[in-house]
Amino acid sequence: MAHVADVDAGVLDAASLGGRRRFAARVSSVFARLVEVPAALLVVAEIIVLLAGILARYVFHAPIVWSDELAGMLFLWLAMLGSVIAFQRGEHMRMTAIVGMLQPRARALRSSIRFASILNS
Repeated sequence: MAHVADVDAGVLDAASLGGRRRFAARVSSVFARLVEVPAALLVVAEIIVLLAGILARYVFHAPIVWSDELAGMLFLWLAMLGSVIAFQRGEHMRMTAIVGMLQPRARALRSSIRFASILNS
């Protein structure tokens, strides 16, 4: 009887683990949307601010003094949100030109070393 109870408990744990994974995936997708939408709006705002600054300076000969500072701050926020999006998608920055020149065996070795360093940290 005890053995049957242990097997049933294992099945329940696997089911709850699957439920946790689905919940984590849902939370992750909601979080991704919460970051991607403001990042897209920041791109639009950046374009508008830069365009307004260019038009004011070169067309109307009356530069908007604060437009460059605002564009810089928007770009910083865009860089931070973009790094969150890239991390979430697993598209982190790396030197793919050098990795692309490696033989498949060396690529596998590099990946296993990186994976081992992640596990040890």
